[in-house]
Amino acid sequence: MATLLTAAQIQQGRALPLQFEHLEGFVPGEGAVDPAFVVISEAPGKKEVEVGHPFQGPAGKLLDQWFAELGLTRDQLYLTGAVRSRPYQLGPTGLKRDRRPTQAEISASAPLLDAELRALAGHLLVPLGNTGLQRLLGPKVKISAVHGQLLNQPIRYWNASRQRFELTSAPYRIFPLFHPSYARRFKKVRPAVAADLATLNRYLH
Repeated sequence: MATLLTAAQIQQGRALPLQFEHLEGFVPGEGAVDPAFVVISEAPGKKEVEVGHPFQGPAGKLLDQWFAELGLTRDQLYLTGAVRSRPYQLGPTGLKRDRRPTQAEISASAPLLDAELRALAGHLLVPLGNTGLQRLLGPKVKISAVHGQLLNQPIRYWNASRQRFELTSAPYRIFPLFHPSYARRFKKVRPAVAADLATLNRYLH
């Protein structure tokens, strides 16, 4: 399993929690340099930060099952995310709880994902859930509307000089899926997930 980030970019990523009060750790993207597709998640959680690898725990096990249904394993894919540090909030007892990343955290993390996606240009992108999807296509696009569809369009990248997201000149192929955590919590979407995986399997093979 390799990462496409340079040592300098990894150092940049490790510095992000110093800029934001409720970010911790750093989990670089990892996988094949010529993957079957690129998985783009939201952000790592407690377990991911502890072990330093993406998608651990129950959601990771479900994701591995999805990969198996496609005849693939992690080492044939590249796994990354909108944010590579864990966003957390403090509960009433002071315990840390996972939360969605803020737009500021996503913007600050954007150059890392942009670098990976440039290196993986031409590969199918599979965002999981709204955060991964909206990082690529903007806040108006909802996973409930486009899951299981093969899209072909430009994606957002961070323009540092203008301090804003802009669209790439070249289109990317994108196949959005529900996030495995969402599928675990809400049984009603599981038939849709099964249908989406079948569609993706036909597309890949």
